[in-house]
Parts: sequence; C-alpha cells; structure tokens
Amino acid sequence: MSQPWPPQQPMQPMPPAPSMQPMQPMQPMQPGYPYHPGGPGFPPQRRGSGVKAFLFGWLISGAGATVFAVLLLASYEDLSKVGLRIMYVVFALALALLVGGVAGKVGGPNPAAYVVPSLFAMAAVFLGTTNGFVFVILNAGGSEVFESMMENEPGAPAEFWWKGLKGGIALLGLAAAGGGTFGMASLVGRRR
Repeated sequence: MSQPWPPQQPMQPMPPAPSMQPMQPMQPMQPGYPYHPGGPGFPPQRRGSGVKAFLFGWLISGAGATVFAVLLLASYEDLSKVGLRIMYVVFALALALLVGGVAGKVGGPNPAAYVVPSLFAMAAVFLGTTNGFVFVILNAGGSEVFESMMENEPGAPAEFWWKGLKGGIALLGLAAAGGGTFGMASLVGRRR
C-alpha cells in the first residue's frame, strides 16, 4: 500500500503567539554613559546664539549712546563737572547691566558670545560722550562753530571725553561698561 504524499501527521495544536511587548532600547556598551551630548564624558551642548548677542549688543549700545548724547544736550546748561562724571559712570553701569543681560540671555552659556557686546558697550560710552559734546557745540554755536572746530581741532570731542572726565573717570567708565557687560552676561548665561 502506498502512503499519500506528503505523509500525514497527526493534528497538533498551534503554539501560542508570542505576547506583544514593547521593544527595549539597546543599552550602550559601557553602562553609565548614555549616548547623548551633554551626558557624562561628552562636552555640554552650547545653547544660545553668538550672532544674536552681537546684533542685540550692537542695537542696544547704539541706542544707549544716542540717549546719553541727547541727555548731555538736554542738561549741559545746568550740569556741573562733578554731575557730568557721575552721570557718565551711572550711564556706563546701566548700559552694562542692560547689554550684559540681553547678551547673556541670547548668547547662552557661551563666553565667546559676550566679548563683542562688551566692546560695543565700551564704544557706546565713549561715543555717547563725544556725540553729546558735538550736539552741544551745534546747539550753542551753530554750524559755523562746528565747522571751525572740525577744521582746527577735529579731536576736540575725544579731548573733551578725556579731559572733561579727568582721564581716570573716563577709563573707569570704559572698564565699568566692558567688564560689567561681560560679568552680567556670564551670570545670566550660566543660569540658562
């Protein structure tokens, strides 16, 4: 007698289907070192934008220099030399807080993003004073006096900054603006 092809097997129950369990993520080769930037063994991720810190530092410093120059123009008739020096240092500190705060917020924990805004703040303190001097000359003497100054003494605004603020105070304002901006940006940037 011949057997049917393929040979018949007795009926067997089907094995149960494997339960559907979620896949476990693959574990790294070395336990304790997850694979993501910022974890142990990896440099921290830099958050923030140096370009934004540059842009905002430039805009705020430029606006601050203009505001200070206009303040000098508005108050020059009643302002004493001591009042000018105090106003200059207060302006430098206020500008440092403002520019540094914004640079730290947008620059994140990246110290390189604070350098240029610090330089902008220093330039704003200098230019605010010298532009204020020019505004006063134009207001008090008109364009003829201004033209004469530019022909005979083009460095008069810078000389006013140095001599009118007594050298040391002039440098103190620059240091307060630059160092204060960098310090404030560092404080704000670390907290982000």
